[in-house]
Amino acid sequence: MSSKSCHPSRRQILAAAVVLALALGCSPGPERTEPTATSAGAVGRKRVDPELARQLQTHFGASPDAFRNRRAFLVSVDGELAVEHYHHSAPDMHLNVQDVGRSIMSTLIGIALDEGRLRSLDQTLAELLPTYRDDMARGVEAITLGQLLTMTPRLVPKAFFYPDVWGTDHDWVRRILTVGQIEPGFVSDSTGSHLLSAILKQATGRSVLAYARDKLFGPLGIDTTPAAEPVAAPDGLGEYRRAGFAWPTDPQGHHLGIGGQKLTAPDLVKLGQLWLDEGRWGGRQLVSAAWIKDATTSHTTIATVDDFTYGYGFWVFQAAGHHGFGAAGDGGQMIEVVPDLGLVVVVQSSSSDDPTDPTDPTEPAVAGPNEYKEAVDHLVIPAISP
Repeated sequence: MSSKSCHPSRRQILAAAVVLALALGCSPGPERTEPTATSAGAVGRKRVDPELARQLQTHFGASPDAFRNRRAFLVSVDGELAVEHYHHSAPDMHLNVQDVGRSIMSTLIGIALDEGRLRSLDQTLAELLPTYRDDMARGVEAITLGQLLTMTPRLVPKAFFYPDVWGTDHDWVRRILTVGQIEPGFVSDSTGSHLLSAILKQATGRSVLAYARDKLFGPLGIDTTPAAEPVAAPDGLGEYRRAGFAWPTDPQGHHLGIGGQKLTAPDLVKLGQLWLDEGRWGGRQLVSAAWIKDATTSHTTIATVDDFTYGYGFWVFQAAGHHGFGAAGDGGQMIEVVPDLGLVVVVQSSSSDDPTDPTDPTEPAVAGPNEYKEAVDHLVIPAISP
């Protein structure tokens, strides 16, 4: 989540923009301008300073270039919206959540573990993907499910994951497994995340989207019909941009494990509330409290980042002195949860790396999750009182 390690430099973003966008269909979708809506006041068992909405507007307005691509900033306290801010957007706009999808995948893995479809985090790739066993490079077969969730195997350099290198005729899963493992250690890793999708499909006998609809999206009331499921390649970009809900796939039909889902800001609030409430929603335990606790506990330290550690698909950090965790994606996508405050903050932004609208190299960089987390630390949390 740190801009020093988890987000590339502006120059790197520009160099990789087209490659990344074609892989994940990174685009803001049709632009819509709606009136800004804000609200604040008493919610649940706590009170939110009614000036918070105005303070956030002032904060964003002070750096208009950095926050120009923001689309939604929602604050929920004790399950009730305290601030609802939309900028050139609306509650029903679907946007690419980017790497936030890793935390969604972690939740689905937790459900599969609860159901016994996956046995344990110690299961190896040789066991989890048996049809690929003979293709695995030396050492890859011993990588565990837990290691994939902590992004520590470092299977292949990120650039090799994308269609301009592989093309769309390749079996992406086989390619990941045959290239082999580079030096182990934490890295924001698209390849290992994508293997989780193949693992979940193998374990459940269903597409990841079908499983997610049944076990997660459906119970949460997240509308996924119709669903665009284009192959993550140039030919699929138009379909992706026109769609409401979408979840791209690889050429073999595995839904992208890293993310790329198009969801609305209220959808993300529901996910954050589920995690805040330890997997419980509407009187049902969708995923076990034990999994949520384990997934949002630090399992990996990050040498280049001082303030963040990593759990199973979740960032773990301090939020103005409080324990916090969350999901984050490039370009300003975030779900932040602070349990002891009953707080969920959602940020959505349009993507800056749309290949149909190249960014001027001289244009200032947009705010990422770090900058939005600072707004939570300095403005949102101080505004909440018992």
